[in-house]
Amino acid sequence: MKFFSDNKYIFPTMALMALALSSILCSTTVTAMKMPNMLMGNTLESFLSDLVSLGDITVEQKSSILTISDFASSNSNVFSQADDSENEGYRTEAFASEPSKQELRAFLYTEVSAGVMELETAEIISSTLSLGALYPDENSEGLAFLQQPPAVASYSGEGNVIRVGRWNGLVSTSTSFYNGIWGYAVGDREYALQCHGQGFNIIDITDPTSPFRVQFVPMEGGGYWRDAATHHDAVTGKSYAYVGAQGNQGGGTNPNLFVFDLSNLSGDINAPNGVDSNPCVYLNLGMTGLTHTINVARGLLFLHTAYSSNGCRVYDLTTNPMNPKYLFNTSGSGRDCHDSGVIENVNGRDLWVVSDGGGRRQRIWDITNVGASWPTGALPPLVGQTNQISGIYAHSNWVSDDKRYLFSWDENNVIDISVHDITNPAAPIEINLFQYSENSQYNAIPHNGEVRAKYLYVAYYEAGLRVFDISNPYAPLEVGKAETYRDADGDGDYTRGISGSYDGAWNTYPFLPSGNILVSDMYGGLFIVRADPPYPTPDAPTATGQRDGSDNVILNWNAVDNARGYSVERSFVSDGVYELIAEHLITQSFLDSSARGQTAFYKVNAINGEGVGTSSIISIAPNPSQSPTKMPTGKPSSSPTHLPTKQPTNLCLRKGQICPPNPLSCCSKKCKKGKCT
Repeated sequence: MKFFSDNKYIFPTMALMALALSSILCSTTVTAMKMPNMLMGNTLESFLSDLVSLGDITVEQKSSILTISDFASSNSNVFSQADDSENEGYRTEAFASEPSKQELRAFLYTEVSAGVMELETAEIISSTLSLGALYPDENSEGLAFLQQPPAVASYSGEGNVIRVGRWNGLVSTSTSFYNGIWGYAVGDREYALQCHGQGFNIIDITDPTSPFRVQFVPMEGGGYWRDAATHHDAVTGKSYAYVGAQGNQGGGTNPNLFVFDLSNLSGDINAPNGVDSNPCVYLNLGMTGLTHTINVARGLLFLHTAYSSNGCRVYDLTTNPMNPKYLFNTSGSGRDCHDSGVIENVNGRDLWVVSDGGGRRQRIWDITNVGASWPTGALPPLVGQTNQISGIYAHSNWVSDDKRYLFSWDENNVIDISVHDITNPAAPIEINLFQYSENSQYNAIPHNGEVRAKYLYVAYYEAGLRVFDISNPYAPLEVGKAETYRDADGDGDYTRGISGSYDGAWNTYPFLPSGNILVSDMYGGLFIVRADPPYPTPDAPTATGQRDGSDNVILNWNAVDNARGYSVERSFVSDGVYELIAEHLITQSFLDSSARGQTAFYKVNAINGEGVGTSSIISIAPNPSQSPTKMPTGKPSSSPTHLPTKQPTNLCLRKGQICPPNPLSCCSKKCKKGKCT
C-alpha cells in the first residue's frame, strides 16, 4: 500500500501504519461519533477532483486518499463498513468505519506536518468525510463549549406541543422518503407543500384534522434530497412554488427543478379543490442535480448545491418567474453552500447568510443591490463570517426575528446548535452552543430549524420536533416536542430508539397564519401540530435600589416564576426615553457604574417567550457627597446595540470575547487587550 507526499512514501510498512494509527487513537483530540460522511450524494472521486481543480490538493494526494479508501473497502475484516440500513442508507459509505477514518486522519496530519497541505484543506476534508475535529485548538474558539450540558427541559409528555393532524399517503423506503417541506396560505385556506423521493405533494391542511392531497406530481431522483419554497410576484400578483432535487436515488436520472403556478389553489373556505384534482400548472426547468436545498427571498431564487464546484447558484425571479435568470454562483474552496437564509433591512442592508458545509462557518454577504440588472457572474460583497469550529459541518441557519441572533446547525454531531450575536454582521460573536434536553442519554443529530417570535423549532432527526424558548439565547429552555420518529402514532409507546442516525424529522414550517406547525418526517409523513403557550407572561418584578460607597447603583429584584432572564432599562429623566443597559441576566441583581453623581431612573423587565413583565420605575439619587457630573450624551459603552449582549452573571466569557478590566469574567481568568485569552 502506497501513500504519497511529494512522491515519497510515508508508510512503507503496515507496522509503521499501525504505529501512526495507535498514536492518533491515544491522542486527546476530539473525535467524531460513528456516522457516515457529508459527501451529500457526491462521489469521493468527484469531491477530491474538485479539490484538485481548486488547487487545494495535488493529484498525488488525491490518489493517496483514494488508495486508503480502496484498501478500507476491500479489507472489511480490518475496516468494517457500515450497513446500508434504513437509518443510514442514504449516505455514501466512503470512510464509514472508525478505523478507516483514523487512517485518513493520520495521512492528513502527516501532510500538514510536512508542509505539503494547508491546515484549512485538511479541515475541509475532515469535515466533509466526518473524521471529527482535526485541529480543534487552531481554529475553534468555541471548543470549551463542547462540554456544555444539554438544554434544560421542565415539561411532561410532549410539553406545549399538541398533535392535530397527520398525512402519510406515500410509501417510504431507505432510498426514497419524505424530505423538504414548505407552507402556503391563500385566502382562508392553508396548504403543505411536501416533497418525497417519488415526487411533490400539495396537501390541503385547512382542517388539520382531515388533511387531503389536491395534487401529486411524480419526479425523478430526489429520493434523499428534494426541497421546495415559494415566491410571490408583486407584478402579476401570482404565487409560485419552486421544487428542486439532487441525486438519482428514488428512481430516474433527472433530479430537475420545477416551477408551479399556485394561482388555481382555492382560497375559499367553502370551495376546496378536489382530492387529487391537480389544479396547478407546472414546468420542468431542467437544471439537473443543482438543488440539494432551496430558498427564495426578495425576488431571488437560491439553489444550494452542497458542492464547492458550484456553491450557491442565484437567480432573478422578477423578470419572469417561470424562467429564472441566472446571476452568479459562490463556488470556491470551502464554499459548499448547503443552505442559506436572507435577513432584509438590517440597517438598510439585505444580508444573505450561507451555511458552507465543510467550510465550517456561516458566511454573510450583502445582497442589497442584487437583482435583475446584477452583472452576470459578479459576486456581492462579503460582509463577515462566523468563527470556524473544527469537525463540524455547517448545515443550515436561521436568524431571530429581531435580526440579532444567528442559530445554525451542525450535521456532523460535534456541537449540534450554535448561537452567534450578529449585531455587528462584520464580526459575529459566538455566544452559546447547546443540544436538545435528552442529548446526554440519547445522542440525536439536529437537521434544520426555524425561528418564529421567541421560539426555535428544530427538526432533530430521531428526536423529532423540539421547541425551545430562546428569549434568552444564552440559556434556551426546551418547552415541548413531537416524537415523530420514536412514537409516530402519539400513544406514548416508543417503538424505535435513538442511535445517532440520520432518520426521523427532516424539516419544519412554523409560519402559517393559523399558527399550525408542519413537520416532515422521513418515514412518518406529514405531522401537523400546534405549540400552545408553555406558561404565562412573567409577572412584573419588584425592584429596589441603593448606592454603594463608590456611588454605584445596586439594583435588586425578586425572582419571577417562568422568567428566562431579566433586563434593565435606565433614563436620567423620569418621563424620558429609557435605554437598555443590560439584558439576559439570570440573577436578581445588577450594578450600574455609569450613573454616579446624578439621579437615575430604572425599570427591570422579566422576560420569557410569551412576553415581558416590567417593574415600576424606581428613582435612585446620588450620594450626598457626590458632585453632579455631566449627563452622558451617548449610550453607555456596554450597550448591547453596540457590543454583544451582556453575559449572564454565572457564565464566563470565552477566548476572543470582549472582556471588562476584571479578568475573572473570562473562562481562562485572563484578559488581554480587551479580549479573553
